[in-house]
Amino acid sequence: MEADVRSIDTIREWHAALATYGDTLGEALAGVNLELRRAQDWVAEQLARWQRAIRDCEDEVTRSKAELSQRKFPNWDGREPDCTVQEKNLRVAKARLEHAEEQVAKCRQWLQRLPKLIDEQYGGPGRRLANLVEGALPKALADLARRIGSLDAYAGLRPDYAPAPAAGGSPKSEARNPNEDKGTG
Repeated sequence: MEADVRSIDTIREWHAALATYGDTLGEALAGVNLELRRAQDWVAEQLARWQRAIRDCEDEVTRSKAELSQRKFPNWDGREPDCTVQEKNLRVAKARLEHAEEQVAKCRQWLQRLPKLIDEQYGGPGRRLANLVEGALPKALADLARRIGSLDAYAGLRPDYAPAPAAGGSPKSEARNPNEDKGTG
């Protein structure tokens, strides 16, 4: 197999850039995994928050029922007092309790669905990319480093090795005849 290598330094720069890219990619994958874990933890925290809210709302419903039942006793004159405020408080407390229960159900759904969604959407491609970064990329970098070493050795053996000629010039016109220096030509 032939190669038209014009600059070993450019290959070295590419090797360094590829190594840096691999490191950056590995860090990015770790960051994505961390963010996915944070998302799952956040949903779990929300579940705990809404479960506490349910307990608080249940207490509020109990208090509102007690206030309403105390208020419904007839006055000394036999008339039943106005209970609209207490009834409204009970309706609001029940609505808050219902909302908190809905949020708990949603959090539980997401805690069940989120790992599956992450695995379906990110798991396979993420693992393949991680395998590439951890396995194939180091092998490729080692192979490239070996080839750079071979090119360096080859360039050291050839005294006539020179960079590519400038545009418009032919390689033969730029090469010097060793006999020209001696005055014979």
